[in-house]
Amino acid sequence: MRRHALVLTLPLLLACARVPTLAVPQPDTSIPAALLGNDNVRWGYPGRRGSVLIKQHFVIPYDSRYEVPTWVTYHLTRDELQGTESRTNNFRPDSKLPPDQRSELVDYRNSGYDRGHMAPAADFKRDSAAMSETFLLSNMAPQRPRMNREIWAHLEDQVRALVQARCGIWIFTGALYLDSLQNPTVPTDYIGPDSIAVPTHFYKVILCEHPDGSHEMFAFVLPNSLAPQGEPRDYVVSVDRVQHLSGLDFFAVMPDSEEHSLEAVVRTSWPIP
Repeated sequence: MRRHALVLTLPLLLACARVPTLAVPQPDTSIPAALLGNDNVRWGYPGRRGSVLIKQHFVIPYDSRYEVPTWVTYHLTRDELQGTESRTNNFRPDSKLPPDQRSELVDYRNSGYDRGHMAPAADFKRDSAAMSETFLLSNMAPQRPRMNREIWAHLEDQVRALVQARCGIWIFTGALYLDSLQNPTVPTDYIGPDSIAVPTHFYKVILCEHPDGSHEMFAFVLPNSLAPQGEPRDYVVSVDRVQHLSGLDFFAVMPDSEEHSLEAVVRTSWPIP
């Protein structure tokens, strides 16, 4: 069994112990050489390299400390949603990762958590290879069943509807570890023999590009809870908020004036008709 030490990054100021919030370092947003020219990161590389897994249609910087993706990103257009490939459900470990740095099927078995897709299978019906790749465990993180199958699935449906109706998107999906005050911290819950970290929250960050070249941004932070309440629109935040919580810098290639204005906006008009 691999064990992960709880690393405390702030001194204890009082005798009573608590899990500290993290001092988040500035992200390294330089694009790895292997990703130069990759359309999935056209608008930038948010940071945290880890093990970069370049799949056929998406990119996964994999956090081997926690054995879940740091984030997963891909570009999605209306044409790419027209496929009819069925779910393969061939969940399996990613052979591109060493056995001591990856999750296995046994880690999720009887854990009380779903194998939650970061790049959802329904976005990759274009062909069998793309569909199959979404079932690699490197594309998974532990999600509460109701969260995964209800509000998270609803959000994924709404994102696809946005693509069908209005624009192509670049989307980033990832895990967060937050304390009760919504500050970044370290994981406190793990599952399985390989100690897979359980996120407290998940985020989606979306850049929407319209046919005329104009852009919109949308962002969400949803709790990984037993029975999440409300609708996806109740969890809309600014991209700036996700950057603060994750320590990442999204869309850094975009001109600063456009990037900063878009990232500051909370797009409350969701879902988009």
